[in-house]
Amino acid sequence: MPVLPRAGAAHRRRLILLQTLGVAAGVPGCSPHTLLAHTTAALGHRDRASLTGWHRAQLLSAEIIARHAADLPVGDSLVAALTAEQSPDGSFHTMPLVTAMACLALTRAAPGRAATHRCTARLLADQHPDGTWRFTTFDVWDTGLMVRCLRGHRDFDTRARPGALDFLAGVQSPQGGWGSVSGAIAGTGLASDVDTTGNTLLALADTEQGRRAWPTAAEYARTHQDDQGLWTTWNTAVDTMAQDTVAHMVAGIRAHHPEEVEVRRATQWLLRRHRRAGHWTADWYVFPGYPAAEISPVLGWHSEAARSEARTLAATQNKDGGWPAFPGANSSSPAATALAVTVLIRSRTGTPQALERAARFLFESQRDDGTWIEPDPTMCGPRPFLTDVASQTHALTCRGLIDLLHNPPAVPLPPSEP
Repeated sequence: MPVLPRAGAAHRRRLILLQTLGVAAGVPGCSPHTLLAHTTAALGHRDRASLTGWHRAQLLSAEIIARHAADLPVGDSLVAALTAEQSPDGSFHTMPLVTAMACLALTRAAPGRAATHRCTARLLADQHPDGTWRFTTFDVWDTGLMVRCLRGHRDFDTRARPGALDFLAGVQSPQGGWGSVSGAIAGTGLASDVDTTGNTLLALADTEQGRRAWPTAAEYARTHQDDQGLWTTWNTAVDTMAQDTVAHMVAGIRAHHPEEVEVRRATQWLLRRHRRAGHWTADWYVFPGYPAAEISPVLGWHSEAARSEARTLAATQNKDGGWPAFPGANSSSPAATALAVTVLIRSRTGTPQALERAARFLFESQRDDGTWIEPDPTMCGPRPFLTDVASQTHALTCRGLIDLLHNPPAVPLPPSEP
């Protein structure tokens, strides 16, 4: 068993996951009694009703596995609580990992039940020919991000944007928010979260679909705002405040009717975060330019905070003209480079020479099919992910290219348009 830091909530959740797998596999040193104590404490939290569904499903699965391994009774109510989290397609909140944990639990406690068979069938159906499983497809988040990054390009606006806007408007929840995964992917999709809601509001800005969606979206924003005027990504007892999530919500509200939802305190909170740390952080992507690109519009591209972020980025450009996905990475990243370009152009701090070198890197690293390959994993949170989603990195790269096309450096660009 690996030794993990126990100070942060993300590592505590990882510890429970690893303990659950260890107990299920009978690994020496993995005590079912210790696992049971951890899971019952988490499920017995006074705010347990605010746990995300997938977190609750993981904890319930862990408790069942621990009880079974310790030869303790597993009551029908515990099995019923777990199967209540199952989607109609047999998955648990569309996530293969959560579904696999539930499958481990159900095959022990309820081997003959329909829920167990549906869970197993879902896992087998989702397995790829090479034997692996993939992370969930975030169709709502991907679509919103693509619209935000590519709108303004004539072909995209004509051919792709209308259908994308209709899709986003059609998957709004009755409560007014948006989840990152829709029912078109699996089951009923994921519950609404603040980050996807803010991202989608930005995508729907100045559109008829957005005007129709706004009244219930405004109610969602007001309902999920805390007494400090901020938002967590999910409405849970264990979630922490993410700067990019707060910025997306503020910017999304401002893009519609800012007078209907108070955002002044959230804006000031973002400013204080920068003053204290000297930089912004994000909970989703590792790219150094992502927090600046997403938060700077809230305070203004010409604010001292935004320009400070731009100066830091300008000083870290690689010799090949690109930027690394994270400090210490061995190679330049197309998406990180494009995000840095966006920050430098919009804050008006990039030199023509730096922008020309970045343009050449993006031009030369593009593949024949029009895409780019990221050399390293690019997603970091809200739990430590080690993955990247091609559609998302492609969208972010295209945003930087569009900024270059609209604001070309005062030196020659590559011989043909990227």
